[in-house]
Amino acid sequence: MTMGIFLDTGFYIGLVDPKDKHYHRSLELLHELKSGEYGQIYTSTLVMGETATLVGIRTNRHPKAMNSIRNLFSGSEKLAIILRFGDDLEEDTWKLFHRINTTKKSKFVSFVDCANIVTCKRYSIENIIAFDEHFDGWLTRIH
Repeated sequence: MTMGIFLDTGFYIGLVDPKDKHYHRSLELLHELKSGEYGQIYTSTLVMGETATLVGIRTNRHPKAMNSIRNLFSGSEKLAIILRFGDDLEEDTWKLFHRINTTKKSKFVSFVDCANIVTCKRYSIENIIAFDEHFDGWLTRIH
């Protein structure tokens, strides 16, 4: 058993949008999470904001999807402890964001994804449920 796992935006979107290409895999991963296989479950305020925004856009503001995503973060189906992004993580996130994205050798990595890496390192979370390959090498990606 691992000590904990972090949930990224793509996983959450997959749970509430049947048109998403990761819909079925997200449901399988949810079952694994609920079994306790990965230990304590975490996410962040930045992931929450990004997910709510993208679900609204991708589902054309579908009320059921909007309610479902809210429940997964703060309602009856809450999945994870939500880590707050604050000043203590901000500077390290900016540094990583700059380091990764100022080289032409790598794909662009979003500020939120850089924050996910920094947050996981800060809280000693080694695993992440994510569909983005750029987490490889930083964290153990479950996908």
